[in-house]
Amino acid sequence: MSSSPNNAASQDAPTFPFITVGLAAGVLFAFLFLMWFVTTLPKAPDTLNPEAAGEPKPDAAAKLDEVNGRNEAALNGVGAKMSREKARGELLGTLKGPNDRMPFPTPEPLPPSKKDEPKKEEKKP
Repeated sequence: MSSSPNNAASQDAPTFPFITVGLAAGVLFAFLFLMWFVTTLPKAPDTLNPEAAGEPKPDAAAKLDEVNGRNEAALNGVGAKMSREKARGELLGTLKGPNDRMPFPTPEPLPPSKKDEPKKEEKKP
């Protein structure tokens, strides 16, 4: 039983992965086809919210007025203990002089960084 070296090597050598390359190319072309298909579909009018499809869009100025009204209602004391003007008056009444600030916590100043300090050059004699 003698075997030639060429015959044994050809049986053990890996072959080109045709199946893997074919599947990868198939997935790539399927992805490209689906992307093309989705972009060419006609747009459906708001399929996620069917109730809003029949309503006209509100005017931007009307919506802004509504939001401003809600904000003012919140600031003027709807559910608050006192109105904004009354609270401001009390806070300003606690100030002792023109240089005083409102009694709110302020962040502590940061220590100076080492970048800002000038470098000291050492002279060697």
